[in-house]
Amino acid sequence: MAKKSLYAIAGIPLLIVGITLILVWWVDVVSIFRGGIGLALALAGLLVLYSANKK
Repeated sequence: MAKKSLYAIAGIPLLIVGITLILVWWVDVVSIFRGGIGLALALAGLLVLYSANKK
């Protein structure tokens, strides 16, 4: 019981700080997601072109 309470006491402030930082740096977070999506789409395009070239 004491271990769970300790984890809750430590976890709640970490959660609050994490959410606050995400909201403060929201523009950067969106840029990272856009970059990741762009990279994934570029790799998917390369794989499609490679598979089309192999057939």
